[in-house]
Amino acid sequence: MKKIASLFMVLALCGCGSQEIESIRLSCDQKEVEPDETIQIEVQVEPDSIELSEDAFHATKDPDLKWDGEILRFTADEAGDYQITASQDGISSNTLILSVKEDTDSSKETEETEETANQEASEDQEESNPAAQPSTPEESDDEYLVSWSQNDPLRVDEVWQYGDVLVNTDQDVWVRGQLPQTIRDEEEGMILWNEDQSVMIQIEDPDHQIQQGNQAITLVGPISKTDSGYKITVKRVF
Repeated sequence: MKKIASLFMVLALCGCGSQEIESIRLSCDQKEVEPDETIQIEVQVEPDSIELSEDAFHATKDPDLKWDGEILRFTADEAGDYQITASQDGISSNTLILSVKEDTDSSKETEETEETANQEASEDQEESNPAAQPSTPEESDDEYLVSWSQNDPLRVDEVWQYGDVLVNTDQDVWVRGQLPQTIRDEEEGMILWNEDQSVMIQIEDPDHQIQQGNQAITLVGPISKTDSGYKITVKRVF
């Protein structure tokens, strides 16, 4: 009997030692961060007895990440969106997106410089061609598209509004919309709605970057024409 009891204890200990990660989740109440501000990201691992290494954490744009075994600390001085993930033993976490704000002082200087340059260019144009008029989005849609980027993504409605122009341009377009609860529709495939779900476009996701539905999402990629409307081919997801 003692030998049998000892055998069970050895098997139990072996079982405990071979625990595997079931899930990793990153969360943070604060989504917008000031430049050089340090914030804490909560890391939840199941089972919680498993420890993550510092090499398990990855981020775009190379911010400063420090892991003490309980809290992940994030600091960045460059403005923009940062995607933070964790992966270990083949298990990956959700993608946490933090936005670092523009430095107000440097942004103001840049705006003043651009405003001065634009004003000088406009004055030179008027001198060389007094009849010239400033272009509008309707007159020069290709130039207007340049401003539709990360800081000013299109709505699904606007994809329809400017669809013919978007199809004929070579640039990637940023589009903001709502994914349905079920990612794939039986008839349309993957789709992206506007806010009131009155207009939608199709989604082609060749790299399978979209993992779950029922959320607001920003997609980046070229727009093409389909039999029923328009489609975005996903290159990046935010």
